[in-house]
Amino acid sequence: MVGMVKSANAIVTVTILIHQKVKTMDYIKFHNLKPGDRIVTPKSLAGIIQHHAVYLGQNQYGQDLIAENAYGKFVAIADAKKFFDEYPQITRVEVFKGNSFERRTAVERALKLLGKPYSLIDFNCEHFANYVQHGKTESFQVNRGIVGLLILIIVGIAVSK
Repeated sequence: MVGMVKSANAIVTVTILIHQKVKTMDYIKFHNLKPGDRIVTPKSLAGIIQHHAVYLGQNQYGQDLIAENAYGKFVAIADAKKFFDEYPQITRVEVFKGNSFERRTAVERALKLLGKPYSLIDFNCEHFANYVQHGKTESFQVNRGIVGLLILIIVGIAVSK
């Protein structure tokens, strides 16, 4: 049992060291991000709620930019370094499926939405990222939440009878 604890501690230590090394690396190069790619990061402690943002590419000064629709704010452009300082852990990267022309179109979609206000139900970060990548505003997190709420209501009504 002691050997297992040492192994588990070693794994945790290695994981932390790898995470710190990746954190200091250039996230863009490490994840091979290209304009239109979606970045998904954990938003809640349990990782149940995920934050979605879209990599836009570099501006004329070589600065990497990310577009996001942050809770309580609006669609805005963020400096990639600041974004990754705020969200140092990446759940996954969803590579944009399309050619370079379609990537430019996706980035243009993101830019046209700058300033659009955040709405948890109607236009959250996932709605935004889906619209940029696929041209459809939908949020699977909201859909699951609504279904879960309906199930709770139905069960509550059934139990109260």
